[in-house]
Amino acid sequence: MQDLIKIEDCVVLIDSSRSMVRKDFKPNRLLAALETAKNFIHEKFIIDPKDRIAILSFGATIKKLCSFSYDEEQLVKSLEKIQVSGIGLLDEGLAFAIQFLVGEMRKLGGKTSRIFIISDNKLEYKEKIQKTIDIAKGLGIYVDACQLGKTQDYSQSILKKIVRLTGGQFGFFNNSKALLNAGVSFASKKELKTSTDYYSQDKKSDLAPMISDIALQLRRPSVLDIRLMMGNKERGQEKCQICHSVKAPITSSDFFSEGRYCPSCERPMHLSCAAMWAKKSEYKENVFRCPFCFFLLELPPAAAKLIEEKTEEEPKIKLIDESGINTTQMALIPEYDVEDINSSCTYCHSIFLGDYKVFQCQKCAAYYHEPCLKKMHSEIKACRACGAQIL
Repeated sequence: MQDLIKIEDCVVLIDSSRSMVRKDFKPNRLLAALETAKNFIHEKFIIDPKDRIAILSFGATIKKLCSFSYDEEQLVKSLEKIQVSGIGLLDEGLAFAIQFLVGEMRKLGGKTSRIFIISDNKLEYKEKIQKTIDIAKGLGIYVDACQLGKTQDYSQSILKKIVRLTGGQFGFFNNSKALLNAGVSFASKKELKTSTDYYSQDKKSDLAPMISDIALQLRRPSVLDIRLMMGNKERGQEKCQICHSVKAPITSSDFFSEGRYCPSCERPMHLSCAAMWAKKSEYKENVFRCPFCFFLLELPPAAAKLIEEKTEEEPKIKLIDESGINTTQMALIPEYDVEDINSSCTYCHSIFLGDYKVFQCQKCAAYYHEPCLKKMHSEIKACRACGAQIL
């Protein structure tokens, strides 16, 4: 086993309740907390400018101050919008922060998700906070907490409990200087325990247990979709973008009966082809990422039944055009350009960290880690994104 450091998406969750205007910190708790947030943001981008940060505040209401951004100036400027109100509703603030992260987790894998809470812990406790904590833990979201205030029995702190259950970092600070330094220390990357080869089949066991709960179902063809297919003779039925044919190679069903669409990019695919793709992916057999936009998708239980009888002699999904016209070559990306790639590997959906050579399909511009490219070539000898045969 080795420590793996990934690019991070972090939500900074700042307590803006009335207790935060107390002046035991200079000039008051809230302004000291905002300076801590600024130090956190600044240090985070020094450590890794590819990390992203969003900012929320929670008091009587929850407010979004800034969406996920790489822009330090924009993030710091957004802190000026914070407003003091009511009692801190931690359960609602934490739930909103999780929703923010879930939206990004659906779009792209291979990142670490974090929430950084800055609060004086003068919070209203509600029973449903435990359910929210369980969701964060189940999704693999780390929650760090920076608690400020005068000396107290912080062993019973709600924040400390959240941190302990989610594997995060907790700190209690009772003076302004220590609090400001905390912003820098909390910015450190999370070191994740993982297998030495994150392309191995063992990766499924390391997934967050609730990952399937945030995946969306493939969309069935609507009545309008079917009418368009029937009314357009030139277009005819849709072609699956995985096998590039109207009829499913596994079940011989046409697109009318087995067709589905990705709810994000609207690419068409057969249910059985999607099931085969999911079976070979790094996620659970019923959960996979769209081969084209990497959106997190879930298959219905019936999809597994379509292919379970094919286990003895598993059919190959035809991805290549045997006419020889649909071909491509993989170009090596110069090492100094790898850090500028703003997408993930089309095979494993992990972000490029510079630990492997990177290749790009010259036909569709999809990127691959070298180990992923070798594995893909041994399986289908074609680009997963466009189906072109690799020369």
